[in-house]
Amino acid sequence: MSALLEATGLPADKLLTQRNSLPEPLQLLHRRTLLALGQSGKPPTRAQLETWAIELHLDLDAALRHMAESELVFLDPAGREITGGVPFAPGPTAHQVRIVHGPTVSANCAIDALGIAAMLDRDVDVESLDPLTDEPVAASSRAGCWTWQPIEAVVFVGSSGQGRLTETCCPVINFFTSSDHALAYQSAHALDGFVLALSDAVEAGALVFGDLLRNQSARPDARQ
Repeated sequence: MSALLEATGLPADKLLTQRNSLPEPLQLLHRRTLLALGQSGKPPTRAQLETWAIELHLDLDAALRHMAESELVFLDPAGREITGGVPFAPGPTAHQVRIVHGPTVSANCAIDALGIAAMLDRDVDVESLDPLTDEPVAASSRAGCWTWQPIEAVVFVGSSGQGRLTETCCPVINFFTSSDHALAYQSAHALDGFVLALSDAVEAGALVFGDLLRNQSARPDARQ
């Protein structure tokens, strides 16, 4: 699976590598941001970010720029507010994830949607649409066991070219009700990539996102 993701320009360890390349205080700020998004469905406020930045001895605006340049978070046009953080989209998308006993969030793509369960270690219900036909695709995870409808559903994983992953990969990584639909979509848009069975897509999501919140200091009330 890791080799397949690498071949599409979406290496499984890319996000973790980018996160781990940050200074430790900035890594902690990033983890807290993701946890806040997972808990409330909303990014932390500027006031909350400022509190964390003071605690972590960070220049907040520089920290936000660094995380955005690393494709870890999304910022508003002024660059002062976080609007989302991969896998959480900065606005509504076709990929809706209901975190059981938690919020409903938008994911950037199909793999992001499936990866949220592994990242948060939570049960989720995912609802999306086949972009070729607008037919619904649904997937649910309970205690790590996944089911989906239709049973023939797949995920296309690929890229429209070179550039930022959120611009070249995320828009084309979608759920489809069948392999035929996915291949037709790939052909129509001249995309590089491949079709994954849902079970393999779940594995891909866990590979990409499963370790992003492993550090317990991600808790907003944690101390170094």
